[in-house]
Amino acid sequence: NKAWKNLDFTIITPSSWLQKSASSSSLFENRPIKVIPPGINTKIYRPINKKIARELLFLPQNRQLILFGALAATSDRRKGFHLLQSSLQELSQSEWRDKLKLVIFGASKPDNPPDFGFPVRYLGTLSDKLSLAMVYSAADVFVLPSVQDNLPNTALESLACGTPCVAFNIGGIPDLVKHQQNGYLAQHFEVKDLIRGIVWVLENQERHQKLSHCAREKIEQEFTLEISASRYLSLYETILTK
Repeated sequence: NKAWKNLDFTIITPSSWLQKSASSSSLFENRPIKVIPPGINTKIYRPINKKIARELLFLPQNRQLILFGALAATSDRRKGFHLLQSSLQELSQSEWRDKLKLVIFGASKPDNPPDFGFPVRYLGTLSDKLSLAMVYSAADVFVLPSVQDNLPNTALESLACGTPCVAFNIGGIPDLVKHQQNGYLAQHFEVKDLIRGIVWVLENQERHQKLSHCAREKIEQEFTLEISASRYLSLYETILTK
């Protein structure tokens, strides 16, 4: 506090949640705090024909695909892998048992793979963006069961590719995922509500198409590289003309 007392600076956060967190800090409470989310390259992350994407990735055409992925996807507990496993094990006891397949990126198949109740395809770590865009486009729903997250890139990427996202209502995720508009926000760490969200997204084809359209539209309206750059430029101009 003493070191910063007479400094004039502006705080930028990528999400509304982090803005609120910063404003409650004794160091930042009297500082201007702006929200500028990161932009995403919508020319790379874009919807790709699902049938073609699946053919190129050797994924089945006759099942709906649930996608999960992150850096250290299966080992970082914050990413909620354990909650995903519980959800799918329960879901596999229903009429969905023979209709779904789980696809995981960001981790290779372990020696003793966990049981999800569904067939699983591990894609390992994908380093190029085009491959990632193809994976998102091949999926029917992206599940983000994180227990701690700010504004996850995976949700940005999934929505940009037109793939609805099911996630917990935590951190900055509500800035991206609008409940029952481009995905589903489940109650904090409620496995049954996460299952409800997955089923709700997948069970109706017409609804799924609307969710996919709104997913892409959300990114185009608020999260492109150009929009992010213009927000920074506007802020710099405001500060410099004080």
